[in-house]
Amino acid sequence: MKYDENEIRKAITLMKPDNELFEIRILEGKQNYSGYFRDVDTFLKALRTMRISECNVYITLNNVKEACYSRNQRDCFIKNANPNTSDTDIFCYDWLMIDIDPTRPSGTSSSDEEIALAQKKANEVYTFMKKEGFEEPIAAMSGNGVHLLYYIGLESNNENKELVKKCLAVLDMFFSEDKIKVDTANFNPARICKLYGTMAEKGSDTKERPHRMSRIIKAPGKPVQNKKAMLQKLARNIPEPEKPQRYNNYSPMQFDIEDWMDAHGLSYRKMSYGTGTKYILSECPFDSNHTGKDACIFRMSNGAIGFHCFHNSCSDKTWRDVRLMFEPDAYDKQFVQERHYPNYKDPNYQVHKVEKIKEVDGQPVFYTTEQIRMLVTPPEEFIKTGITILDQKLRGLKKGFVTCISGLRAAGKSSIISQLSIEAAEQGYRVALFSGELTAKNLLKWLLLQAAGKNYVAATSFENYYIVRQPYDEVISKWLDNKVYVYNNYYGNEFEAIMKKLQECVTEHKVDLIILDNMMTLNISALDMDKYRQQSIFVEFLESFAKKNNVHIVFVAHPRKSIGFLRLDDVSGSNDIVNRVDNALILHRVNEDFRRLSKQMFRWKDENPLYSSTNVIEICKDRDGGVQDEFIPLYFEASTKRLRNNTAEYKEYGWKESTEGFFPPTDLDEIPFS
Repeated sequence: MKYDENEIRKAITLMKPDNELFEIRILEGKQNYSGYFRDVDTFLKALRTMRISECNVYITLNNVKEACYSRNQRDCFIKNANPNTSDTDIFCYDWLMIDIDPTRPSGTSSSDEEIALAQKKANEVYTFMKKEGFEEPIAAMSGNGVHLLYYIGLESNNENKELVKKCLAVLDMFFSEDKIKVDTANFNPARICKLYGTMAEKGSDTKERPHRMSRIIKAPGKPVQNKKAMLQKLARNIPEPEKPQRYNNYSPMQFDIEDWMDAHGLSYRKMSYGTGTKYILSECPFDSNHTGKDACIFRMSNGAIGFHCFHNSCSDKTWRDVRLMFEPDAYDKQFVQERHYPNYKDPNYQVHKVEKIKEVDGQPVFYTTEQIRMLVTPPEEFIKTGITILDQKLRGLKKGFVTCISGLRAAGKSSIISQLSIEAAEQGYRVALFSGELTAKNLLKWLLLQAAGKNYVAATSFENYYIVRQPYDEVISKWLDNKVYVYNNYYGNEFEAIMKKLQECVTEHKVDLIILDNMMTLNISALDMDKYRQQSIFVEFLESFAKKNNVHIVFVAHPRKSIGFLRLDDVSGSNDIVNRVDNALILHRVNEDFRRLSKQMFRWKDENPLYSSTNVIEICKDRDGGVQDEFIPLYFEASTKRLRNNTAEYKEYGWKESTEGFFPPTDLDEIPFS
């Protein structure tokens, strides 16, 4: 038996910290040896006594119940011991193990060529998981393939067993090919894993297929637990079977996906995976620049059809979106081509023209209803905020409208301001920013951190202070250049002067979104003698500016001191502010005051899901839809200053567009196999 004690120590220290109980199994042909251990020294002492020539050594992957330590094989090896660890003996899932193995004859070791395939595929999976927001895994060579171990710490039960099974099925669907597979069998709690630091001895040790030492290639100093929400998000990629539709004779099981793709000119390469079939498209239907292996259609054994593109811009597209792109009526009971007639009942209907009507400056004093209907108005346009529920309720930030954001100190106003800027830039809009509290340098730091994401930031010696890794700070800044314009405070804070400069900026740079942070730092004293009237004129000016220039304006207004739960009436000094604006939002920080005061006002219970978030954004006013008292939970990420929709959310923005999909790994995205 060949092994490396240093590598074994490294593996057990990482995988089984704090004297966690584990079982070791040594498999020698039809014989096996089992032992339960709590520490690496006792295990190594027992291992040195074993006189076995060719064998394979494994360790239980997950957390074994303490009672198993009282079995006969305590701190020693017993031949053909019974019982061994079963699923019911596992306390919790420690690890999601992704085993990437070459396809080869059973009972043989991998060739060098096959190992290279496994390494390449492992980097693809590693990069994908990183983009999904998963924490750094333990990456190891099993001897014949590659393992990626993600720390998950889930209770061992049927629900989580099914969740782990689905996650492996998704990775198999996305990444398995004819010559390389993601093993889908590693979902049961009592799964054993190669003990790194021991020799992998499958078949004969030949030059073509040699035995290799297993070892850890890359690992974090201390693995960080991935939240269950991350796994749930990954598992949702499993397509669900569609229901038969009698009205159009659609039968999912009889639907011929290959005939459909051929009929609509989709070029593909077919291969099998697990229990399904994968069709690798020559190009993505939504973006012809996404080629190679980036876009696939999947057909599962139960008839379910799925689609996935590995580029951010298409990652939300589904098979339904693909089908509707080519068949707009695919899911409609009755599809009727839109008719462009003034009156749907009478195609010859003509608007009766009023010959004499009093006008002022070319405008009617009173409209008839038909004149209103025939008015030509610009189409509504909305800038998405990236806050899912907010965008669903408000449709986004409507151009021509004004939004007021308020909130107490440390509620997340600075985070939301820079976040809105990045989300707008991602959609191709341009932003002009005035910040009376942050310097231009500090504002840029926030923008860079949020655009980078946690994979591209680094902690400093100061608590909760992070910086963007080089050279990504420059890459992101160049991506934001000519998309975000920051007012230079050297030119003062006179409101009317700033608005003149903003007008020039809008005209010259085609700005779509203006953010003023905040009203209190703007000098509006010249607008009127009375301070409340000043604020009213201020908002009136913004409303006129927004409509005239077809831009959306967001401004921050601090609330007055309040002894109760912060409400809309507490915003700044004049109720006329919130009466005039189109949208009003309040940011809350979820702390003890928030819990106490909200329970007093709304009679919320302790189990209210808002209390598990870090921040809440409240829709107080929505001129278009009438939404109010809508509370949306958000989750602050300290390393990036982001307010996320959920704890599993991880976004990558357009600065990575040139290198996304199955791209050659960067220094932060690769496993250093060599």
